[in-house]
Amino acid sequence: MRRTGLVAAIAGVCLLAGCTTPTPAASPSGIDFTAPGAAAAMIGQLMATAGTTRAVSVELTRSEAHLSIVTGQAVVTYAYRNQKISTIDSDVNYVGQAMFDPRSFNLNDLGSLFAQAAAVAGSSQNQELQISDYDSGHVYMTVTTTPATVPVFFAPDATLVPTLDPTNPSSLGPALTSVVGSATQVVRLGIDSTSGVYADLAAGPGQVMRVVRGSYFPVRDQLKPEASPPGPFDPSLVTAATMDSLLTRVADHFNKPLSAGYSVIIQCQPGETTPSATVTVGGKTAHATLTGVILTS
Repeated sequence: MRRTGLVAAIAGVCLLAGCTTPTPAASPSGIDFTAPGAAAAMIGQLMATAGTTRAVSVELTRSEAHLSIVTGQAVVTYAYRNQKISTIDSDVNYVGQAMFDPRSFNLNDLGSLFAQAAAVAGSSQNQELQISDYDSGHVYMTVTTTPATVPVFFAPDATLVPTLDPTNPSSLGPALTSVVGSATQVVRLGIDSTSGVYADLAAGPGQVMRVVRGSYFPVRDQLKPEASPPGPFDPSLVTAATMDSLLTRVADHFNKPLSAGYSVIIQCQPGETTPSATVTVGGKTAHATLTGVILTS
């Protein structure tokens, strides 16, 4: 397809998708996908070329767009690069990960996503956005850089997945909600100042499901063996305010700043039905009630 024909095709896809900003005209170096509407329009064009609405991966940079689909058990990647669309070799493999419709992801302003990611990661060098299965069928958009910094995640509607700061109560509240989900009973809640927040849920004989929210990562879960997990409790007993008060009391008890590092494990002790907390601050450990009464230290 000649260059002028490709630009016209992309503009047509944009109009069908309801873009409010026209696709920018091609420059000698190709289309700038950070311009409003350009990335979504090109992914639409790649989908039309591939003849499918299901993808296993999408990758976008300022100047290139890749769409990987599964044919049988093989991955075929369609790409716009060097001002043309063609199939290319890629390192995407199909190992049973979730497939998705790229049209359900808000790619209308790649430039905005890159700008938000740069503010979080502290770098805008060689940014790339990828849509793929992050964990257990949960598909996110992720922006990375080269050289590598921290990955920055976005939900399908382009909402930024916020960074978790375990020392900030306003950050802890949403994180606790995300790991608990709709569960009304958990067997353990944990918070670590370096690795994030987790909840353990009963998952059958000899197993618990650990749901983790890391500082920069959305929730993920994994089955863990545990022969005799503690008894369940209502996770609504543990709030951001509860944790803030508990941590402050234990830190003051040891005369240690929370910046020295801390961890909290909340569960029911053997023979008890009310959860209590094991709190470590700066290498010192105390057993306390959720209201911060020190039981042992």
